[in-house]
Amino acid sequence: MKNALLKRTAILTISAILLAFAFLVNALFFVTKYAGQLIDQRAFDGALLGQRSVAPMTLGLLDALPITGVAIALVASIVIVIVRRNWWVFLVAMGAAVTANIFTQLFKHVLLDRPDLDVPGYAFNSLPSGHTALAASSVLVVFLVSSQQTRPIVATVGAFFTAIVGISTLANQWHRPSDVVAALLVVAFFGCVAGLVVIRSRFVSEAPERDLLSRALVFLSLPCAAIALATLLISAFEAFAYIGAAAGVATCALLLAAAANHAFRFIR
Repeated sequence: MKNALLKRTAILTISAILLAFAFLVNALFFVTKYAGQLIDQRAFDGALLGQRSVAPMTLGLLDALPITGVAIALVASIVIVIVRRNWWVFLVAMGAAVTANIFTQLFKHVLLDRPDLDVPGYAFNSLPSGHTALAASSVLVVFLVSSQQTRPIVATVGAFFTAIVGISTLANQWHRPSDVVAALLVVAFFGCVAGLVVIRSRFVSEAPERDLLSRALVFLSLPCAAIALATLLISAFEAFAYIGAAAGVATCALLLAAAANHAFRFIR
């Protein structure tokens, strides 16, 4: 039991470190390097394709998200907490979600600066995406308070919801691809921190068998990753860069959801 607890604690700690490192690499490359800014900007410019397709449908979703997303997550979380009586987990989850959104705004408006490297379409820093962070953190709260058996379902639905919101911000040219990925990494980091806070009081020696939904998430991420990598080679064409960016966002959301299921398997 003790060795298993230490192992899971180590997994969450290492995951948090890797997520922080990934965020740093993402921010340094896409915000402060010419090549990163160029790739980001081409995908941003290629989002005109999205504006002609998904943007008209998603603009209303993005406008309603700050209120409806949080409200739905809060109601669902409270219902689950009343049934499961895990108020401590709920408080930790809310703390992680609020902190993730605070850091998102600090990174975007205070800590990060986007230098002008003569990339056409240069604009101020927009990393990380506030809308994506809000969507992902709302899912995080529901995920953390859910039971071991239902977390895979929450993670799967949440991955698709968050990916749709993130891609929608690209389609509406509100954010660059790296902004969305950065927001996912920030929320995932604080999810690991929340896990480290609750694991000692909520750890169990047995966990449900490895769920098929997590395997499905990994399986679905493979073609998305292939599209993202393939289009990176032809990112000079803005439409392809946008498609690759959307695929990259989906890949990140799916893999993080699958990883969360694995990391929290032993937390009731």
